[in-house]
Amino acid sequence: MKFTKDQMLKLYEELVHVRTMNNKIVEFIFSGRIAGAIHPSLGQEAIVAGLLYAYENHHQTVYRSFTHRQQAIMARSAGIDGFLAELMNRATGTLGGIAGEYHLVKIDKLMLPLSGVLGVTPPTATGFAWSLKLDGRKDAVVCCPFGDGMMSEGYVYEAMNIASIHKVPILFVIENNGMAMTTPLEWESPIEDLYLRGISAGMKGASVDGNDIEATVEALMEGLDQAGKCNPNVIELKTVRWEGHFVGDKQEVYRDLSFRDNLDKLDPVLRYEKVLLERGVANEDHFAKVKADQEKIMAEAFEKAASAPFPKKEDFLNPNIVYTNTDGLPIK
Repeated sequence: MKFTKDQMLKLYEELVHVRTMNNKIVEFIFSGRIAGAIHPSLGQEAIVAGLLYAYENHHQTVYRSFTHRQQAIMARSAGIDGFLAELMNRATGTLGGIAGEYHLVKIDKLMLPLSGVLGVTPPTATGFAWSLKLDGRKDAVVCCPFGDGMMSEGYVYEAMNIASIHKVPILFVIENNGMAMTTPLEWESPIEDLYLRGISAGMKGASVDGNDIEATVEALMEGLDQAGKCNPNVIELKTVRWEGHFVGDKQEVYRDLSFRDNLDKLDPVLRYEKVLLERGVANEDHFAKVKADQEKIMAEAFEKAASAPFPKKEDFLNPNIVYTNTDGLPIK
């Protein structure tokens, strides 16, 4: 896949967009304006930016689920104002400030249901993809990203097996950052290339450098093309988790942090800057302008969300709003 100058500049802008949003989220957490265990994607921007680009540039409609490190995709899907307000539990949020960050569901925005139970997302996404096929929806596919930790759950294999048997239009994306909360990959898997487990279900797949934005986009676009032909497949994107599982997690207690000595080689933003400089596509002034523009956009968006009111108590405690199914609940 050959990228034009405009496409390369767009990829860089998306990388900076993702990083700036995550830095701002961390800033708001430490200032007390965002509560909860938020999982940043710092160091994994190429995967998030790559998915953003693929979703918006593939010729088919892409329904998508999310990992807990894909805030920028949730924001783009739901609308950044609604997403950030939801993140801060404000009444103007996508779901009225009640859901919080991760569990956003808006089918009309292509956002599929998510569960807090590890491993449940792939079966849900597979079922939705199967329904698209049964409905004759040849214009749409499903992309289901999840982390390496989820590959230890049996639900995932069942979903892959069903997808392969019934040839449903789905792309499974393994975001392999080498850590499942506090558990390193070598403690949970005897193999390093997790996509091979999808191969065992009869699907095609590949493992890609998830810190290389162009390689990531190329793999995702091909994967979505295959899904559109009802050839379910799996792409593994290998990266490194820079921070703890959540903001405030003291990962030095359970993890060797010597990888930080090589962050310049791992950093997807710096890596792509070097590529663009070598190709003569952009210069340092351009990089500085993109970063300044994104800082301004994020600062304004975050302050706007923070100024919105909180939900009313009666709404926050109303089971008809909080729960999707109120059968059996004492509704007063």
